[in-house]
Amino acid sequence: MTTPFSTFEANSRPSFRERVYALAGHTTWREPTGAGTSHLRAIPADHMVAAALSFGRRNPQDVGPDIAMDIATGLPGHRRPVCAALGKALAGDRSVLVRRNQGYIAHVALAAYWAVLGRPVPDAPDGIAAEDWGDLVAAGALVLERLAEDALALAGRRNRRAA
Repeated sequence: MTTPFSTFEANSRPSFRERVYALAGHTTWREPTGAGTSHLRAIPADHMVAAALSFGRRNPQDVGPDIAMDIATGLPGHRRPVCAALGKALAGDRSVLVRRNQGYIAHVALAAYWAVLGRPVPDAPDGIAAEDWGDLVAAGALVLERLAEDALALAGRRNRRAA
């Protein structure tokens, strides 16, 4: 029997953050260390995560590991390059929806970035229909999530191959 406060479900998939930290050889579990106990690590956990995700970079322009790092840490450390790459990708789309809202692609890229990080999505700017805004932001968020998932999968494969 599961209660609303259960912490374990047998068939649940680990969160993105848990999978990233597992790749880096760490866990998201925190334990109290107690007074006087010193836990000095040679390399901070965030650096280990960045190193592990670097195996997921296909080429210098690939922002997949960058968005994966931002999702895993919850910090917008790579906001500019990720939003620029997403904006460029969205602007290159030939759909009617994108052509109709070409002037708002930068706004869409930033809103999709915030959505993927779990932050509130800003309201649609003046001049764009609310339905178009929602569709474009959802599409952008989907692209970013796919980039992060692909980078994590590639890093995992390359990490296993190197071990």
